Amino acid sequence: MDSVFGEIETKAKAKGSAALSKDALSAEALSKDALSLKVNPALLEEALDAAVKRRMIGVWNPTIAAAMYYLKGSIPRFSTSEVASRWIEESLERDYPELMQRIKRELKR
Repeated sequence: MDSVFGEIETKAKAKGSAALSKDALSAEALSKDALSLKVNPALLEEALDAAVKRRMIGVWNPTIAAAMYYLKGSIPRFSTSEVASRWIEESLERDYPELMQRIKRELKR
């Protein structure tokens, strides 16, 4: 994952921006208030480029991991990826509707 942010940070610095540097990705920068105020077009473009290149994200949480492994072992054909994707997308649409609408619109192009 560090290589993803490293690549994005390098490109951002080349453009004269620290938009997606590790420092910029603090909890404060990703807070609901920060995202609900205004979508930064340059940051959104960089995020979309990164998402197209690397569609996978990781979640480091033992509680979630244990629940997913249990469900995978107890429910035939249970898809951890499918369920996690649905839950995350539903949560993002609930918490950041403007951002998600803009991302979906941009990905259709």
